[in-house]
Amino acid sequence: MLRAMRIHSNFAEYVPLSLLLFYFVEQGGAPALFVHVLCASLLVGRVLHAFGVRQVKENYRYRVFGMALTLTPLIAAALQLLWLHARGIGA
Repeated sequence: MLRAMRIHSNFAEYVPLSLLLFYFVEQGGAPALFVHVLCASLLVGRVLHAFGVRQVKENYRYRVFGMALTLTPLIAAALQLLWLHARGIGA
């Protein structure tokens, strides 16, 4: 039960913020392919991380790769929003 709680709490920490950032990126006019890649990376990352944590003998490769695939689109979306904001101010 504790493993399931850890998986769920980790999901609840990252996914809402990521989806909110993805929404703002989409509304900012980013290409649809970029938004789809962000979402797919988040999905695969969360599945890999959950699979790694779920194991009795945790496989840290899944956890690390899952977190990398979670944080990469989060950072990419944040950078995209900063770039869109800077471009809007300069106009």
